Amino acid sequence: MLYLLYQTKNKSYIDKNAKNIDNITQCVYNIYQYQNSNKGGSIMFGIDLNHPINYFNASLRFFKKEERHIIRLCSCDVLVLVFDGVLRFSEDNVPMEVHAGEYYIQRKNSYHTGDVVSDSPKYLYVHFEAAWGSNENTLPRRGHFQYDELCDLIKKLDTASHENHTFCEQQYLFLQLLLSLRKNAHTPTLAKSIAEFIDKNISSVSSISDVCEKFHYSKNYIERLFKKEFDMSPVQYINNAKIKLAMYLLETTSMPIGQISEECGYFDYPYFYKRFIKKAGISPSEWRKKIQNDPLSRI
Repeated sequence: MLYLLYQTKNKSYIDKNAKNIDNITQCVYNIYQYQNSNKGGSIMFGIDLNHPINYFNASLRFFKKEERHIIRLCSCDVLVLVFDGVLRFSEDNVPMEVHAGEYYIQRKNSYHTGDVVSDSPKYLYVHFEAAWGSNENTLPRRGHFQYDELCDLIKKLDTASHENHTFCEQQYLFLQLLLSLRKNAHTPTLAKSIAEFIDKNISSVSSISDVCEKFHYSKNYIERLFKKEFDMSPVQYINNAKIKLAMYLLETTSMPIGQISEECGYFDYPYFYKRFIKKAGISPSEWRKKIQNDPLSRI
């Protein structure tokens, strides 16, 4: 930071020692981030999909023979999906290779150079801006994709960008692309597969016994998995999912509250009423009225 301030005030003079120190620091940081972004497990460093994402533009890019990556200070995040050849570049002095069937996200404010000739890559690049993080809702900054599955989406995004389709359409296609990449990047754990089963069958799942019967694991084993993955018991997850569904139905339908209770698998209305107040802090009818008057209050 001191170096940048100094350089701003003295543009004609470069303090090489300070620059070298800054480069080494940045290099070590990027190697650390790169290594962490490629570790196994469900939580990786990457784009946080829980925060707004600003799309700018997209385009297909085909390198000529012996062509190198451009030298630039990247002013935004860049998603690169290579479907042929090999793209080579250095990012803040860290050499990178992105092969066919791989994607990589170049981070905003990183410095890129083409020190090595690329192997005639063909790829889609997307300029955007997003928050970064390390949680279960991230798209890892590096991963693989199946071109056959995403080919149409890639072409549509390129066409939409060049033919000046509406921004909403381009943003929509880009978000579809990110979600498709994330789906392939995260292999579901057993706990997440169980959670997905609960979410899809929330009206009929009433206890952990239903889960044990479906997945053929003991109650204690499933409880340990859930505690490790979600920091809650399966019963807590089931109750939370039921109340979330109730909130959704209260907000989006005019169904009677008693019917909503049954739709969520609560056939004992007093018990549903008690669980709802515990979760929301107010009764179902009060919550519905509050949301109707102020839709943003649920955020």
